[in-house]
Amino acid sequence: MKTINLALTKKIAYTLTSIVLIVVISCKNASEKKANDKLGWAVLKKPLNNKTVDVNNKIVKITASLEFKVFPKRMETYGTIFAAMGNVSDEFLQEVATTYHQMFPQGDGIDIKKQQEVLNTFIQYGSLIPVLSEHHDSASEDTNKGLDEAFMSDKYSVCDVIMTNVERRQAMEVVEHLLHFITDIGLHFVYPEQWSFTEGNSEITKVMNTAIEKGLYNVSSYSDMVADGKEAYQRVIVQEFAYWLISTYWNLQEPYGNIAEQEWKVDNKKQLLEQLPSGYALVKNTVDEIMKAPSKEVLDGFKKYEK
Repeated sequence: MKTINLALTKKIAYTLTSIVLIVVISCKNASEKKANDKLGWAVLKKPLNNKTVDVNNKIVKITASLEFKVFPKRMETYGTIFAAMGNVSDEFLQEVATTYHQMFPQGDGIDIKKQQEVLNTFIQYGSLIPVLSEHHDSASEDTNKGLDEAFMSDKYSVCDVIMTNVERRQAMEVVEHLLHFITDIGLHFVYPEQWSFTEGNSEITKVMNTAIEKGLYNVSSYSDMVADGKEAYQRVIVQEFAYWLISTYWNLQEPYGNIAEQEWKVDNKKQLLEQLPSGYALVKNTVDEIMKAPSKEVLDGFKKYEK
């Protein structure tokens, strides 16, 4: 199988968007058909089941798994499977689970019915997040093959990965990639008019285009993806924008992000309201009714995993 340079762009070096490029560029056979059967080369088009998530069950078990050779650990919670490399610590996985739970609290101001619908999509559409113990730039051939296997599977929706042992912003490495799955699967299906990444008239797409026009969101680092897969390109630029939008609304960029990042020009919730009020309103009117930012305590805890 043909491979490509994973360090195509600055931003792709941060995330595993490059794995999408591997799928798009190199799979020109039966495997390509499988990927093309997914929305944006990542999300299953139809549900696998009608199972529901128990929002009160926050017990997390980490077990051995033989499904993917590269990912012998399996953690499943709130409808999502986390497939981890063997040397990813159980402690790290538990803290990821806590972060995930905190994003979906129950209590005053939360629309439990709508929240339940979003969580159910994860189990129904096979949400699976690979967790790497190494940076993708230095990933072995076996790791890349394992990632291809996960991304190409017709049993799972795989939008990105979580990496451990990053040099900085480990907390945002977790938050960002949890949000990719939440927006690509949960919000996409439950709030299609507002959050669909496939519809040009969805609110998220229109807000994103406004942000691009205003110079607030720079998508130039993804230009290499256009010719190789427009569906994947559209999903990626929308999911990245959704991450910037929600995390900024949650005031997480200044304490945990990279304010010098050239892709996004808004630092905090106040600036978001001033510079992109339509984006502020989108999050306030949808995300606020089902989600909250994870706590400072849990986010600060990820610092110990940084290099």
